[in-house]
Amino acid sequence: MKFTWNEKKRLQVEKSHKVDFERLKDIFNDPFAIEFVDENHSTDEEIRFGIIGFTVEYGLIYLVFFEVSINFIRCITARKAEKWMVKRYEQEKSRI
Repeated sequence: MKFTWNEKKRLQVEKSHKVDFERLKDIFNDPFAIEFVDENHSTDEEIRFGIIGFTVEYGLIYLVFFEVSINFIRCITARKAEKWMVKRYEQEKSRI
């Protein structure tokens, strides 16, 4: 899988949320990750997705992205998971 992002946005996210896109790639390897369509921010031209998943570097993370093409992801924003995200992740994990 290939990843891309806007470098200016990456630096902004790193500064404000202390999360670097370059270190989030393993979120897609989390078998318990919750992925969903971000309907509030999607358009007809760009369907955005959110994923809540575990990363080695940061623990539980929320990442917003869209698929440029098959196996090619563009990161939009990311942050450490909020309490409700952690709760949902743990609930989903316990079901398996």
